[in-house]
Amino acid sequence: MRTYTYEKYGRTIVMHLGKGEKLLESITSECKRLGVTNAILLSCIGSLRHAQLHIITTTEDSSTDAVLILDTPMEMSAVQGIIADGVPHFHMVISDPERVYTGHMEENCEVQYLMEISILEVLDMDLTRKPDEFGINGLQAK
Repeated sequence: MRTYTYEKYGRTIVMHLGKGEKLLESITSECKRLGVTNAILLSCIGSLRHAQLHIITTTEDSSTDAVLILDTPMEMSAVQGIIADGVPHFHMVISDPERVYTGHMEENCEVQYLMEISILEVLDMDLTRKPDEFGINGLQAK
């Protein structure tokens, strides 16, 4: 286990995305534009018309993922994650009228009506992601 503690918080960024905008791409580009390299995703709620996520499919040491591509009306109930060294790592919980899905957010998630996002910049965070002995990118101090 590794634990990191930070105390210097910067800006709180609140974003509104409209119909047809790409979720992960918009967050990534806006953080880059604002110079935010380390942050915590506080909240993300709204609706999607297209979602892409991946989930693990095995408990073996080497990770094997399945990609889910969904083209249906969906509610975004929750997204959590960290932006470390400029790279977001988000997991989401979404639902269509019949099922709930959860997994790692991929590019190409497209907003249906709106998406509201809040991000807290962490000024003294010095984390990056590096592969461990199993090839899994985990948080580590730079």
